[in-house]
Amino acid sequence: FQSQQAYLQDTNILQTSFECKSGRAVLTDLFPVKDIESHPNEFWPDEEILRILEVREGSIEFTLELLLRSQYGRCGLQLYRISDWGIKCDDGRKHFLLQTSLPNSTLKLSDTPLGQQVNARFELRDGDRIFISLSYSDEAPSVMPPLQCALDRLHHTVSYWQNWSALCPCQGPYRKIIQRSALALKLLNFAPSGAVVAAPTTSLPEWIGGSRNWDYRFCWLRDASFTTRALMRVGHYDEAKSFLQWLIQTTRLTWPRLQVLYNVYGEAKIRESRATWASGFRNSKPVRLGNLASTQLQLDVYGEVIDSFYHLAEYIEPIDHETQKMVIGFGTAVAQLWEQPDQGIWEFRTNPKHYTHSKVMCWVAMDRLSKLARRLNWRLPYNPGALAIKIRHTIESRAYHPLLNVYTRALNEPELDASLLVMPLVGYCEANEPRYLATQTQIIHQLGKNGLIYRYPQGSDGFSEPEGAFTLCNFWLAEAFAKAGNLGEAEKWFNAVSCCLPPSGLSSEELNPENREYLGNHPQGFSHIGLINAALAIEELLEKKGKIPT
Repeated sequence: FQSQQAYLQDTNILQTSFECKSGRAVLTDLFPVKDIESHPNEFWPDEEILRILEVREGSIEFTLELLLRSQYGRCGLQLYRISDWGIKCDDGRKHFLLQTSLPNSTLKLSDTPLGQQVNARFELRDGDRIFISLSYSDEAPSVMPPLQCALDRLHHTVSYWQNWSALCPCQGPYRKIIQRSALALKLLNFAPSGAVVAAPTTSLPEWIGGSRNWDYRFCWLRDASFTTRALMRVGHYDEAKSFLQWLIQTTRLTWPRLQVLYNVYGEAKIRESRATWASGFRNSKPVRLGNLASTQLQLDVYGEVIDSFYHLAEYIEPIDHETQKMVIGFGTAVAQLWEQPDQGIWEFRTNPKHYTHSKVMCWVAMDRLSKLARRLNWRLPYNPGALAIKIRHTIESRAYHPLLNVYTRALNEPELDASLLVMPLVGYCEANEPRYLATQTQIIHQLGKNGLIYRYPQGSDGFSEPEGAFTLCNFWLAEAFAKAGNLGEAEKWFNAVSCCLPPSGLSSEELNPENREYLGNHPQGFSHIGLINAALAIEELLEKKGKIPT
């Protein structure tokens, strides 16, 4: 057979079309969304994968398999039938229920070395449609969703996503790709708490067979701050406000210090272990569970969090005392820590350094606090304006290499780093400032390959194997060129990545410059954030040039 896959327009509902010699079929997959206001008296499961399979031409034979595993595939589970309801599985407090509209006798249970599995073999003809539901609950009583309401759940979910997407004000040529990225970011938002995960996957390698395999299923304050800011730019403020509330609650124990990452419930103790029984994606080991980056000092986080609050502040005024205290405290931490070395934005597991990007983001923190203090009449226990001047002097005197005529990756060091591309994007300098332009040119020359940009020189992170080009770096570069008024270069660097997007529109963390193979965790929030910001910057430039209506 041949297949194609894409989302229904303006939704997170996935459709896969199959075509073979005997017929044509469509499989629709979704997580049903319940709106309490429109369905106040109905019980829907909190977590359900609903699949709707339809044959639209001819007849096709299908196979259904269900293999439930616990402990990341280490252990199998026992299955049992519940009369005509379906097949159930319990793992402690976790309950799974499989229901289908197939005849119950079609579903066969068989034993494997890792427990039982479900198998079914069936044929559907033109016009036939079946429903398959796998629901999950870790609280009693479990809700068993009636399959006769499956179409209602589909139609309501379509309506929910399309109404959510309609809030986006973008009408330019990049509207579709911006919309898809916003929808991807929304799926990274953990609704019960407001946290935003960096990616929903773990250990997808940054090079096939390599060991840069990290667990991204946590809330990085940097990524979450970028995410909320990007969603605000396309009309979604509720997610940003929810994240702020989560941040206030989560950082109480470490305030005014910020931890790099937390889990979605706000817990700070994140261990890292290895799933030694797992082979890894295409034999890329180790498979990691948890992330020790939680113990690192990364000073740029403060700048990103404060900058996000700066952009959100006008939408939440009046600002309560608790929030004001929280933000001023983050500034206190910057005032105390900015002269220390850290692990930097790329979370190197080598010795800490005085990374230039970290210093720039400390400048951002003080710059935004200075503006907030003036606008909101705050009294601060430090002078953010004076500190911003001091940090800038350090950057210009120690991070700029006069012989190489570039800003460098760390103070008093000669190496480049693509994180320097953000300098005009955060307002540190203009995008056409000579020192920045010289740095930008050298980054393209030294870190570019086949239209893609690496984060840093190979081997400088302590790993011997190569890695892919970092998708976000292309979007940073495109946005910087757009801000400088260079439309041709902006579109060139943007399209080098956007043309690699599959029909789903989801972007990975990295790309192999040789064959454009996706690498790293997927979908990556960082990549979609960069895409939105770059696309909006290009559209703003097109408006200025009169190429699209304002």
